[in-house]
Amino acid sequence: MVVAVLVETLLRIHGYAAENYDDYIQLRGGAGLYLQTLLQLTLESAPLIAAQCWVLLRPGPRGILVWGVGYMLYPTISLMLQASLPAFSTLLFSVQFWILSAGLSLLYWGQRAYQLAPGMQHGASRWRYILSLDAALVLCLVSWVILMSGMFVHTPDPMHNQPLEPRLDPVQMLKQWRLTLYYAWQFSLLAAVIFAYYWVNRYLLIRRVLATQGVYLFLLCSAAWLLVSYPLFGTMVLQLPLNIAEQSLLPSENHLPFDSMNLLVAVLIWAFSTPLILAFERQQNARQLAELSQEQSQAELKMLQQQVNPHFLFNTLNSLYALCLTQSAQAAPMLLKLADLLRYVVYQGQNTKVALRDEVAYLQNYLELQALRVGKRCHVKTDIQLAYGDWQIAPLLLIMLVENAFKHAVEVSQDSCDIELALKMDGDRLVFVCSNSLPKDCQLNQNGGIGLVNLKRRLQLGYPGEYSLHSAAQGKRWVARLEMRL
Repeated sequence: MVVAVLVETLLRIHGYAAENYDDYIQLRGGAGLYLQTLLQLTLESAPLIAAQCWVLLRPGPRGILVWGVGYMLYPTISLMLQASLPAFSTLLFSVQFWILSAGLSLLYWGQRAYQLAPGMQHGASRWRYILSLDAALVLCLVSWVILMSGMFVHTPDPMHNQPLEPRLDPVQMLKQWRLTLYYAWQFSLLAAVIFAYYWVNRYLLIRRVLATQGVYLFLLCSAAWLLVSYPLFGTMVLQLPLNIAEQSLLPSENHLPFDSMNLLVAVLIWAFSTPLILAFERQQNARQLAELSQEQSQAELKMLQQQVNPHFLFNTLNSLYALCLTQSAQAAPMLLKLADLLRYVVYQGQNTKVALRDEVAYLQNYLELQALRVGKRCHVKTDIQLAYGDWQIAPLLLIMLVENAFKHAVEVSQDSCDIELALKMDGDRLVFVCSNSLPKDCQLNQNGGIGLVNLKRRLQLGYPGEYSLHSAAQGKRWVARLEMRL
């Protein structure tokens, strides 16, 4: 809205200068008129500004409804009052300003929707093109063509009545649509010349020459392109019907395509577009590198979370084999528990997040299966306090600490041992403590083995800066403490 108000103010000032040049000179540049017009337009567009701010503060369906009412109902009422009541004829709100403000607002919200919508940044190539630098330049050139066509339609014999009032009257343009098209195709050709300079500079000179051959050859090729192209384009522009004997559409305003002013304008287009293109290319490359890094991290995270502890699986199958040989009644429950664990790993383990209660249920199934397998040799004590709420967590995170405890407490010794598990929610932070007794004369590995290495890597990828993990020996016990924000 700020941009729309400023643009409309400048158009009003230029229009006033074109119609009342002597009065404008007496105003010493029109500073007072500028401030008065700016203030009046700001006050008249207050409902539109309020609607825009409402959407910023309260996005969602209600915000969109408020925006629609503000940008449709208020302009309609304002324009109707100006047309029907003389007291409102001094209002500056116009169809031109309405179109400009609504168009800029829609562009902004389109950009926001593209940035915030899930998957937009990675999948929809049509969105990439719509919001690209090429599309932005095309939009600017199309807007310029419409504005120039509207000014020429509004002014009788425009080439002989310079300067023109910067006014856009859609109703008049529709009524005189043949004349509008007559002007529009000629200005479209001028816009195509500008776009050609941009396109050659970006896709040939910068991407093909500068990126591969260096700055020196880039400058030489740019100079050669400008020197060859400007008289050719100038000659083409001189063929347009709008050119008259006294004035042409060339920047030099004469009929000399080799005039130095034409070359200067071509150089200015090149000089202005080059840093803009380089900045956009750098941003685009940085975004592509970030997307590639994110895809690699997601692939690595998926690989880590889908890993099943083969040691535990083989030991459980061996225990099942032994129970089957003795025709033990424990074989069937153990098989069901193992099936539940594998089902969770295969199906829930594919997800980015799972419900915390499901992860806890998986832990409990794992402990019950281990109890069937190791019997009374290991005593497990649990203290699980689940808070109310739909807390979400990455799957198969907590099990790594529990597997590590069984590995270092049960698997390496035939003596009795104990494992203690405690889980609670402290606000939005999960606190999980897993400790196990250490066998006599055990060799401690302070790194915790491959399980803890994988756990740390998954936490770094999925919860950067939102977790703490400490795992070390404390006396005759090994204690692992994990805190993470859910």
